[in-house]
Amino acid sequence: MIDDFITAKALLDKAQAFADLKGFRLCIQGAAFTPVTTETYLKETFLSNDTDPLGLAADSSDRQDSIYQLDIYTPKDNGKFSGLAISNEIKAEFPRASFIYESAEQKVQVSNVSAAMLQANKTHNMVSLSIDLVVLACNS
Repeated sequence: MIDDFITAKALLDKAQAFADLKGFRLCIQGAAFTPVTTETYLKETFLSNDTDPLGLAADSSDRQDSIYQLDIYTPKDNGKFSGLAISNEIKAEFPRASFIYESAEQKVQVSNVSAAMLQANKTHNMVSLSIDLVVLACNS
């Protein structure tokens, strides 16, 4: 059985470590957060998905294709490319085929990482980075 808590916690820990290393605050999904107009910050969202059995037996392993989204907010004064530069750094932290979490019961692996078009609000530019995941769990 796939445990979304394990997946979400492993991803949050990795994103928090990156944010701490770079001196950014991380807006955690579901938590209160007040951005400062002059700061660069990250916002994380874990998008779980349906679980599919990999076989017909009751003890068959399960697979889930999920997305972890990191939105990178940079002050407009930093220019439009600063968020893209940060997204490249994050991509390097989540290389394709790498394992975010691996145990005998569950594995969380990166299948792809892609950045969306630059968006803007009144104070910040924003780049959305989608980290596509494959989660496998043993049911035996």
